[in-house]
Amino acid sequence: MRGIAGIAFTLVSVLACNLWALQNAPAVPAREPYKAAQPFGQPHCNTKVAIAWFSEITGEVELASAFGKDFQKPLNHSAVSEGNIIRTGMGSAEIELEDQSTIRVGPGSVIAFPRLELLPSGNKVSSVLGLRGTIYVSLMPNYIVDTRGNDFELLFGKQQVHLKPSGHVRLEIDHTEARLVIRDGKGQVDGPFGSMDLVKKRTFQFDLKEQSQPSVVNKVTKNPMDKWDASAVAFHQDQIATPGRIGARYFKP
Repeated sequence: MRGIAGIAFTLVSVLACNLWALQNAPAVPAREPYKAAQPFGQPHCNTKVAIAWFSEITGEVELASAFGKDFQKPLNHSAVSEGNIIRTGMGSAEIELEDQSTIRVGPGSVIAFPRLELLPSGNKVSSVLGLRGTIYVSLMPNYIVDTRGNDFELLFGKQQVHLKPSGHVRLEIDHTEARLVIRDGKGQVDGPFGSMDLVKKRTFQFDLKEQSQPSVVNKVTKNPMDKWDASAVAFHQDQIATPGRIGARYFKP
C-alpha cells in the first residue's frame, strides 16, 4: 500500500510541476503566414523551352546551337531550341512545333530560330529565319488545333511574314532574291516598303538588295519539293483530326 501511495504522490507532483511551467512560460509569438518568394502565377520571366523538334530527317542534315557554333548531325525527334540553326546538304528535314505547326526545308537550305518562347499566358511565340534554299511553313487550322493567341513569323531579308491559322507558304531564297508563294490560308508580309496581303496563285518576288515593294507574278512555278510538302500537310492534319489512326507515312522527297 505504501508503494502505491508513493507512486500516486510522485505522479501528482509531476503533473503539478508541468501545470505550473505551462502557466508561467513566456508567450510564444504567433507564426507569420507563409509568403512565397514570388506570387503564384507570376513567373520570373518568359520560359525559353524546347518547344520544337525534328519530326523527319532525310540525308544530310546538321544542327548548330547558335551562329558560330559547330554543326552536329541530329537524330530524329532531337529538340530544336531558340537560337538553333539547321542546314541541309543533299537532304531534307521537317521540324514540328508544339501546336503541330510544321516547317520543312529542302536540300541546300539554311534556317534559324531567333525566337521560340512560351509566354506566361500559355501562348507560344515562334520566329523562323529563312537564309537560303527552299522553306515551307504550314500552320494548323483552328478547327483541328486551337492555336488562337499563338504568334508565328517567317523572316527573310528585312521582311516579316505573318500567317493566320491554316496559313501555308513556300519561300525560295538565295543571296539576292526571294520568292514567296502562299499555298493556302491567309497572310501578310511587312517590310521597308510597307505591308501587303498575300494572295493565292501569285508569286511575290523580292530584291533583297533593295527596299522596294515586291513584284507580283500572276502564276506559281512548281518546285520539285511541292509534292512532299503537300503530302506532309495532309498527313499531319489527318493524323490529328483522327486520333489513334495509324496511316502510311507521307511521300518522302
